[in-house]
Amino acid sequence: MPNNISYARPTIIVSRCFFEHTRYDGGIISSDVVKKLESYCDFVRVCPEVEIGLPIPREPIDVFLINNELKLLNKSRTEDLTEKMLSFANNYADHIPDNIDGMILKSKSPSCALNDAKLYGENGRVISKTPGLFAKVMLERFPYLAIESEMRLTNDKLRFEFFTFIFTYAMFRGVKTKRELVEFHSKNKFLLLAKNEKVMRDMGKLVAQKGFDDSTKKAYGQLLVKALKTPVKKSKMINTLLHLYGYFKDKLSAQEKAYFMDLVEDYRNGVVNLQTVLAILKSWAIRYSIEYVLDQTLFEPYPKELDHLKNERDVTERTE
Repeated sequence: MPNNISYARPTIIVSRCFFEHTRYDGGIISSDVVKKLESYCDFVRVCPEVEIGLPIPREPIDVFLINNELKLLNKSRTEDLTEKMLSFANNYADHIPDNIDGMILKSKSPSCALNDAKLYGENGRVISKTPGLFAKVMLERFPYLAIESEMRLTNDKLRFEFFTFIFTYAMFRGVKTKRELVEFHSKNKFLLLAKNEKVMRDMGKLVAQKGFDDSTKKAYGQLLVKALKTPVKKSKMINTLLHLYGYFKDKLSAQEKAYFMDLVEDYRNGVVNLQTVLAILKSWAIRYSIEYVLDQTLFEPYPKELDHLKNERDVTERTE
């Protein structure tokens, strides 16, 4: 872990069916990502279908497109649950606490799917895919949060982005003073540079202003979300690596410089992964006692144990 960096504990909303027998058939869903996160996050569990009074087990429900409107109906289409679900979802959204950093919702669910629930036409045939009705409200009401499904989080790149968001955002929530904001921005400088340089510099201008109040934190937080929601691209990461290299280039031998530039080129071409390049930079920061570099969250934006998940390949693929 980078020097003096302690990970804040994110709070995320998760579908109850990852832990409890709340599925329509009384089953439970197994997710390696959710299981691994449980040691590092606080979970708020929700099952919209049970919350609106449906039993366990129950007749399956589906999303239908009827008269150009989304409707949530039971399989036999004898009961319209649309208003119940929308009412619950909006009431739930009204009472979500300020300490929520993200959500992991059940894929393919007519209530919780982000974009892959089956959408049925009036003839009863699948015509497209759609968000579940609860998830649709969450996405509309909370565009500033990281919201994912457990299936999408089996993708290395999406998982990297989600983990980076929730741990960084949770850290930011703990900022209470100007000194803490300065420290937060300093430690996250190179992570933000790899995300969105323009937004990072706008954030720096806010930090440089005199004083600190709720409006300052709110404005900074809005920019932070914009930066964190910018996917990392390899070209931006290489630019960031070269900025870090600038702290050492006057101290290194010609052979070390050449080796590093070759390594960056290998990373560009997919021959080595990002962690290989970062390890070299970190070793130089240790050798030359450059604490500012050692403190950068870019080296480990979230607990490294979370990288040991099934289907994990390497960090190179995360930053394509």
